[in-house]
Formats: sequence, C-alpha cells, structure tokens
Amino acid sequence: MGNRVGIGGVVAALSVASDLTRGHPPGEAMRACLLATELARRAGRDGLVHGEVYYATLMRFAGCAATSHEIAAAFGGDDVVVRARGDLIDATQPAEALPFLAGLGVDAGRLRMLGGPAGVAKLRAEGARADCEVGAGLAARLRLPEAVRRAVLDSFERFDGCGIPAGRAGAEVAEASRFAAVGYAAVMFDAVGGGDVAAQAVARWSGRALDPAIAAIFADAPAELLRAASPEDLWAAVVDAEPAPRRAFRDDTALEEALAGFGDAADLKSPWFTGHSGGVARLARAAAQRLPAADPAVVYRAGLLHDLGRVAVPSGIWERPGPLRAEEWELVRLHPYHTGRVLARSPVLAPLGLIASRHHERTDGSGYPAGVRSAELDAAACLLAAADVLHALGEARPHRAALDRAAASRVLSGLPLDRDAIRAVLDAAGAPPPSLPPLPAGLTERELDVLRQLAAGRTKREIAAELVISPSTVHTHTVHIYGKCGVSTRAGLAMFAMQHGLAARTGPAAGARIN
Repeated sequence: MGNRVGIGGVVAALSVASDLTRGHPPGEAMRACLLATELARRAGRDGLVHGEVYYATLMRFAGCAATSHEIAAAFGGDDVVVRARGDLIDATQPAEALPFLAGLGVDAGRLRMLGGPAGVAKLRAEGARADCEVGAGLAARLRLPEAVRRAVLDSFERFDGCGIPAGRAGAEVAEASRFAAVGYAAVMFDAVGGGDVAAQAVARWSGRALDPAIAAIFADAPAELLRAASPEDLWAAVVDAEPAPRRAFRDDTALEEALAGFGDAADLKSPWFTGHSGGVARLARAAAQRLPAADPAVVYRAGLLHDLGRVAVPSGIWERPGPLRAEEWELVRLHPYHTGRVLARSPVLAPLGLIASRHHERTDGSGYPAGVRSAELDAAACLLAAADVLHALGEARPHRAALDRAAASRVLSGLPLDRDAIRAVLDAAGAPPPSLPPLPAGLTERELDVLRQLAAGRTKREIAAELVISPSTVHTHTVHIYGKCGVSTRAGLAMFAMQHGLAARTGPAAGARIN
C-alpha cells in the first residue's frame, strides 16, 4: 500500500453516503464533525475524547440504510423523504409528530394499520436499533475505539431519556454522542434556515434531545462555529481536523475490509440487494486476473463501492415490481453519478470512483449516467460493468426471477458490453461461454484486435509486437479491415470504431433494467 492510508479521510468521504441516505445536503456529516470536535475542544476535553467525538460524529448515521425497506413499506415508499423530514422534528412532541405523519399521507386508517401511536413508536425504536447496530458494526470493522462504537449505538438516545432504543438519559448517553448530537442539530438547521434558525433550534432542543452544557457552548458563539464548520474545502478541513494521533489502515487488507463494510451497508437499502456489492467485486477481481489490462485489486475495490449511490434513491423505487415511471428512471440513472461524487472527495478513493461510476455505461453509448462510448471505458470499467450484469441476473429482483447461469450468459452476451470483458466474466463465473453477436462489417475477432490498434494510431510494427504476430500478417489484416469498413484513413477507421462501440479503451482508469 506504500504510505499508509489515513482512516479519517476515507471515512469522511464515505460519510456522504449517509447524508444521501437521509436526504440531507452532501457534506453534512463532515460539517457536523468539524463543529462537534471544536465543541469538545472548547469544553476542555483532552485529545483522546476529541478523537472519539471526531469519529463518532462521522460514523453517527453510517448504518442508516439498514431500515430503508421498513420505512418505505410503512410510510409510502420514499424513505429518503421520511428521514429528511423526520430529522427536523421532535418526535416526542405530538404537536410536531402528528403533522409530520399527516404530511406523509398517514391518515387515521393508515395509522391504525401501523398500530396507532404505539405501533409507530415501536417501528421507530426497532429502526433505530438496527441503524445503530449496523453503524457500530462498521466502527468495529474499522477498528475504531470502543468509545466510538458505543457512541454510535447511542445515536438516537436523548439527554432527557426520551430517546430510542434504550431510553438512556443524561450522562448515561455516551459523551461523544452528546457532542455529535449538538453538531448535527446546528448544521442541519443552518442548512435549512441559516444561522439564526440553527441557534434557535439548538436552544429549543437543549435539555431535551441535547445536552444543555454542550448546547450552551454552541450558544456562546453560534455564528463563529458555523463559519468554522463551512470551509471552502470541506474534506481537506476534516482531514486536517483529526486529533492526534491520526489513525491509518495497517495494510491493504484493513482498507479493503473497511470498503467492504461500507458497500455492505449500502446494500441494506433493500433486502433484494443483500451481498450484491461484495459478490460483484469478487467476480470482477477474478475476471481481471484473466485480462492483463485490468488491475485485480483496483477492480475489486471499485466493485465493493460501486453501488454506494443507490442509497440516494427511495427504496420504493428499487422495490417496485412493475415498470418505472419516467421520473423514477431519472433517479435510478443518477445512482452511479452519486457513487462517483462520493468517492471523488478522497484522493485515495477518487480513482475507484472513475471506475465505479461507469458500471452502467455501455460500449455503444446507450448506458448511464453519462452515455459514454467504448473509447472512454477502460478495461476495469468494462469488467465491472459485465460483472455487475452477470451477478445481478443471478439475483432475484421485484420485477423478475433470478436467472440460471446459462440464461444469464445469453442475456449478457447480447448486451452492448466489451466482448473481452464478457468472456472474462463468464469464464471467471464458470458460466457457459458467450454467444456474442457478429461483429459489424463481417470483421473477425482478430481483425477487431488490429482495428483497435490502428484506430488508436499504432504503427504496423507496434501492432505486430503487441499482438505477437508478424508485420506481414498485420498488413494483410489492415487491408481487409479498411475494405470491410469502407474507409481509407485512420480517422475514418476511428470514426467507424466509435460508431459501433469498438474503439480501444483509452479513457481514464476508471440499458436494460437489470438492477
């Protein structure tokens, strides 16, 4: 791994996934981290506590996709909206809770189906327990201190004892969690209404959801603290703010375990996705070992994180058994984009984002979110796309049953994906070999290899060395290729290659409803 990778920078970038799950502005967890850590400093806590507050705040909602399915089922399908609106109210106050439920379309009949107020309270408590258990499990996989894990478990507890799931009160609530609670309340209300609204909300919640002593520290300088939590380069500021000693992954295995944990947590968005990211990652890594152009370790890491962006799409959309409406499709088409934007924040993760964000692109430009063609897709992106399709086809979805390997091989073979990637993925999966459609203009597979090199500007001598064939054989292939494609120049050949999705993969290391 070379220089050891800092845990803080990776967790800070990945915390954006929890912001998206909750329907909050990307970066809210990082802003809350800056504010809560500064509150701990002003409270006179030592460096050890600063570190606990720092990580407990970033990890506070890391597991919040855990109950997306249950929330969507109970409240109309859009778990993202439920979380976003619910975070802004005090659910213990009927004057706030009842209008909140009404705004979600929960009328008297629906409320009875949910078991009345007691039933809703039980759903909240069970959901909080699940979210916290998942987040605490992630903290353990990151080998963070026990105090951080305990603080994450207390993420929905309140100072007044009216929180969930355990009803802890006062000093019984982990100290790091109490600092994180004030940090989140402040930046959350600042985002929706500005500094004055944030100050009023913290004051209103003081002694109820929030520790009054910590709330008082914020009240002493709210504008100053909110400015400090809004730097121009948020990610860099959070990395710089990590208290000493700064934590780092001990080796590549530890880093990959962390990435796997966040990928697993994102898969909790729906029970239909359980194990998908890890399965795709392992398949893509095995396939990459069959193609020298792709680094197996890089493909594996990108695979672990490729569906982080799913958390931004309501679970009711993912779980719809019938056709999606146009506006729902637009949300689905954006999920790889969200993945890329989450990972782009960290220099360590950004190269993975260039690959992961393209797992739904297709060689003919028909994919999403950017509609790029084969020339912009490198071997890693092509492998991940093929692995994602094959693995997904073998999983049941609300709109279709799981396919056996033979049927999945036939479907994969017919999609506009890289032919070499299809072969490698099917071979790695032990699936039947592909039945690929004929190449355009009657080209052979070997002619395709030569065509890609010619279109990329390689000389015949360079092509001969690359493909381990004689220059005279390259010349013969070249004559046939130009004749079949009906062109006479390299530029014309390159245009033909791009038009038919055959261009060489020279992009950065980086369809059907299969999800």
